[in-house]
Amino acid sequence: MPETKRTATGRFLLAPLLGMLPLLLLGITLSLFHYQQLNRLMHADGNAIFQRIVQQVTRELENVYHPPMQALNLLALSKLVNTDSLSQRMDYLPMLAQVLTDNPQLNSVYAGWHDGDYLMLRPLGSRINQQRFSAPQRARWMAWHIDIDEEDNRHNSYLFLDENLKIVEARLAADEGYDPRQRPWYAAASKADQRMITTPYLFFSTREFGTTLARASGSIAVFGADLTLDRLSETLRQQRMTPSSELVLYTSDGVVVAYQDPHRLQHTTQGSSYLEPRHFNELGSTLLATLALDGYTRERQTIKTLEGQRWVIQQQRIDIMGTPDVYLAVLVPETELLSEAYRLRTLGFWLSLGISALLLPLSWVLWRVLLDPRNRDR
Repeated sequence: MPETKRTATGRFLLAPLLGMLPLLLLGITLSLFHYQQLNRLMHADGNAIFQRIVQQVTRELENVYHPPMQALNLLALSKLVNTDSLSQRMDYLPMLAQVLTDNPQLNSVYAGWHDGDYLMLRPLGSRINQQRFSAPQRARWMAWHIDIDEEDNRHNSYLFLDENLKIVEARLAADEGYDPRQRPWYAAASKADQRMITTPYLFFSTREFGTTLARASGSIAVFGADLTLDRLSETLRQQRMTPSSELVLYTSDGVVVAYQDPHRLQHTTQGSSYLEPRHFNELGSTLLATLALDGYTRERQTIKTLEGQRWVIQQQRIDIMGTPDVYLAVLVPETELLSEAYRLRTLGFWLSLGISALLLPLSWVLWRVLLDPRNRDR
């Protein structure tokens, strides 16, 4: 008889345990299923977010390039092309100033003529430019004019202008042999006979690296506008979506056009004092150097494990009319890109398990109540 009671008691305890086992397995299965589904949705949403980021960067670059290029198209149609003296060209300084005012990303705007004449206007808003050219305190603009007379004598002059483009000081400038016809922007635009954008090179007057937007006006003149690499890099820096993300704009041979850290964009060649722009794999980033081994001109979206973490990587050609082959690389740590999604996924998983764990005691009580003989006798 006692044996029969122990057997009955064991069955009474075993039955709810066996009944709760499927519930426990169901809870774990549903939690894992929920985790996997969130994981798929998270990566799908991550890809969509990433594509929007790339599109936004592309639009911002278009906004940097397109308006000044339109302005150069209008300058190429103006009567400034047909002027041949400083006095005549002074009348067009307000037009050049307006281009610079409307496009603050520009460093300067200028025209070079087929006979070697040259007219450039730049703003003097920064203290660096004020000091670089020893400008008078009231000067807000500086014009540089080169006039080649009939005997091939060169006349260089600097004009420092106030905010109303009135001359504050006129100064003879040393002849440094500058010839617009020998500069990359003039040669490239003359050959292309259309608007174009140069690869990065060293500006003559400021010794800064940048690119030039250029537009030929027939065979008479070429108009240009300078964009420094610092200005382009600032555009990229503003588009960084996470603290550790990397954005690089570069040419097909790896020369960097813009990077979020502009201080890394130039270096001195070994054994000389000549400055050169850096290549993709020379920015001091092992991440970018590793990526460069796969090729500069690859267009892809992929995930790579680099520097101890997973990176979402997008490389694609940027289609801006008049540019050389320019590519954009965007690299974002997956944990930063999907940080909120990761948090919600983990929270959902543990919440599902928690609910399942809370149901187990309730199931135990219900089984005990249902299997109690005294309840069945009632």
